[in-house]
Amino acid sequence: MSEMQTPVAEPVQAPAAPKSQKSHEQKQKNKRNVKNIITLLVIAAIVIAVGFAVWYFVFREDEGANKGEPLFDEAMINSIIQTADVSGTANAKDSASITLTQSGVVEELYVSEGQMVYEGDPLFVISSEAAEEALRTARESYQAQLESMQKLQEEMADLRKSRSDLTITAPHAGKLTEVADIKVGDPLQSGEVIGRVVDDTKLKLSLYYSYAYENDIFVGQTVTVSVPATMASLTGKVEKINKVRMVTPEGGINFEVVFVVDNPGTLTEDMAASVGMTDGSGNPIYAYQDGTLQYYQTTTVATKARGPVERLADLMNYVDVTAGQVLVVQGTNDVDEQIRSKQEQIDAAQKTLDEAAKRVEDEEKNLQNFSAVAPITGMVTALPIYVGAEVTSGSTAVMISNNSVMTVNIKVDDRNRQYINVGDEIPLQDWNGNSYMGVVDSIAVIGENQNGITIYPGVVRVDNPMGTLMGGYWLNGTVNTASSIDCITIPSADVRYYSPEGSEEPQAVVVIKTDEDREGAIDISELPEEMQKEIPKGCIVMPVEIGLNDTYNVEILSGVQAGDQIWNSTPKTDGDGYSSWG
Repeated sequence: MSEMQTPVAEPVQAPAAPKSQKSHEQKQKNKRNVKNIITLLVIAAIVIAVGFAVWYFVFREDEGANKGEPLFDEAMINSIIQTADVSGTANAKDSASITLTQSGVVEELYVSEGQMVYEGDPLFVISSEAAEEALRTARESYQAQLESMQKLQEEMADLRKSRSDLTITAPHAGKLTEVADIKVGDPLQSGEVIGRVVDDTKLKLSLYYSYAYENDIFVGQTVTVSVPATMASLTGKVEKINKVRMVTPEGGINFEVVFVVDNPGTLTEDMAASVGMTDGSGNPIYAYQDGTLQYYQTTTVATKARGPVERLADLMNYVDVTAGQVLVVQGTNDVDEQIRSKQEQIDAAQKTLDEAAKRVEDEEKNLQNFSAVAPITGMVTALPIYVGAEVTSGSTAVMISNNSVMTVNIKVDDRNRQYINVGDEIPLQDWNGNSYMGVVDSIAVIGENQNGITIYPGVVRVDNPMGTLMGGYWLNGTVNTASSIDCITIPSADVRYYSPEGSEEPQAVVVIKTDEDREGAIDISELPEEMQKEIPKGCIVMPVEIGLNDTYNVEILSGVQAGDQIWNSTPKTDGDGYSSWG
């Protein structure tokens, strides 16, 4: 089968365009290319401009951009008062409460909460059998302890007497006679005679006279005493008259007259002596018979207790002794130990007795609290009881506060302690704006360390005659600690600090707007780079010495003159939204 072939037509060629038409088409094409290039260039320029704007306004670190004009404060002549703040809670200076120690029932109530009472006013009556029983028990215990103490003291007195009895002393001044032969170590029994002490500085003579002379002889009458043995005639006197009845063998009745005469040193006992005396008419008065001289005082010295001789004086006949002179000391070991033991018992008993007395005192006071009167003058600030209420031990029945004088406990740190002294006045205010005047009653001399700061507690007294200041109110006050009058001041925020190279302390500086050079100005290149960038043009940096400061301003001691324009770096915004800067 033969294939069929489709005939193909020959392409028809378009007729050639004229030469002028080709030139026009080429020009149109070139114009389109130029427009495209220009469009691309404009777009590129816009992108570059936007990027520059973003960098300029967002990322560029230009401290002066969009900050407006810098602000300056004027250094002025002013006064600064430096202060310290104090605060604390007000409390009544005098307050008292009555706390019950036993249970009971309220029978009478004479006051109400908020009422003013005066010291001694009745408050309430509470019936308490438990309180009465506690007082009875305390009194019985005290009486038993008192009797025990008295018995111990009697026993101690006996021991001390025994101890003193072992020391034998001269009962009075005089001479020793009839001295016993004893030596150290000898065991002595109670009642053994050591000797006699005689007072021979004076001698006495006892004679008897007829009652016919009763009215002619009187005490103190001067007489003449004759001693034949020494042929002495001495002046004596009547010391005593005893109206006895001595009957003579002849039937006469006589009374006794005792004469005393000073011993010139040559008289002794048992010497015969007579007395010459006259009546009011000068007639002689005769005794029934002469007598013999006796020592004025004679005392026998004997032991009073049993014990060995431990110490012995130089005992000899006719040796002089003085009153109280120790003659013999007997052994005391056993007695001393008994005295020490007894003293320990007495000390322990005294402590127990004191505790018992205190218990009686407390129970008496406790019982009084059940029929209580106001312990102080003041206002009843708490009264939790009512008639018929059953109260329990430990409960507070009433609280009274004298609000006429209040106290505020303050704390002062070590920076301000030197400025606060007893007697200083401190204006105070409560949270409601009420003003009070406080006076420092006390301030500690030694502080307490609290979190690394030394704190000095103090008490401020507030007179409150109207009672407007109540307990629990929080009071704030300000104390003037220092002041400087007519000094140069600037705002505290205008002072800057930096640390010069090699310096351990930061340097305070201010930036002053001025066209002139000043001695002592700091070369800006010496400042930290951050500070250099901030300083406005036309300014110098001056080091300054700082004085006092208050809440807003600071005293400048050197480096600034009155009227200087000081750069203020505090950001502010004007009405158009531009920030003025520093």
